[in-house]
Amino acid sequence: MTQLAIKLTDELTDFVQASVQSGAFHSASEMVANALHALKSQDEAKLAALRSEIALGAEQALRGEFVEFDVESIIVERRKKLSSKAS
Repeated sequence: MTQLAIKLTDELTDFVQASVQSGAFHSASEMVANALHALKSQDEAKLAALRSEIALGAEQALRGEFVEFDVESIIVERRKKLSSKAS
């Protein structure tokens, strides 16, 4: 196992120490490792959801389920609306 030194804010240090003192974790290392595993799982879930949405969009495009648009015309129209609100 590799050792890693990290710097935490006082608030996070207090949180880690309180978590250990409460008995929720045996050590600060266990608490931080648990938090990092949770963050990793969360990131993996977000990535899986994004990949699923991309696959769905690609399938819809292949079936012709899309709307064509011109980005420039959208930008021009939005700028007109913004300038009319500013007047």
